[in-house]
Amino acid sequence: MKFLTFTFLVINLAISSPLFAQSKDEEFPVEAQKIEDTGPYIRETHGSWEVRCVKLSDAETCTLYQLLKDKNDISVAEINIEILPVGNQASAGITLITPLGTSLEAQLGWHIDEQKVRQYPYGWCEQSGCIARFGLTEEDVVSMKKGANGKVYVVSIATPNEPFELNLSLKGFTAAWNSVPQPTQ
Repeated sequence: MKFLTFTFLVINLAISSPLFAQSKDEEFPVEAQKIEDTGPYIRETHGSWEVRCVKLSDAETCTLYQLLKDKNDISVAEINIEILPVGNQASAGITLITPLGTSLEAQLGWHIDEQKVRQYPYGWCEQSGCIARFGLTEEDVVSMKKGANGKVYVVSIATPNEPFELNLSLKGFTAAWNSVPQPTQ
């Protein structure tokens, strides 16, 4: 009997507690706080390239972005290009994100126009996909500025003998690159 009384009391409290919590008799003064939007935003678009920026304090950091699609126009991967300060061995840092299920052993293939395909290793995978990071020299950047098209090759673990060929449009690349100031440090 004690168990039933205790159970009844617990159920009664559980049901009635939310009713008291929703009372409108009392209002608590809340001071409005100005929250500065510092999330990423698209500053401008040049051809196939978006200039995506984040404002941190008084500084703005921007990258070049493109969503890569397969021959059926299905979005498969994304590329972010960060312009690096002068004096580095690399002029640009690439972060390429491919879907989960990418064969990491096969590596990422990359080429501009008729250049030889280069292979780059994947660093890791997370919920958003598998990530390859690599640098481009000034010569590589010039090839992209002068080029018409690039290709990115991704191998799925489901079809290891049939790599996905993704189009990397270079339309607007030079204008997008020139719109982002080169960092000094």
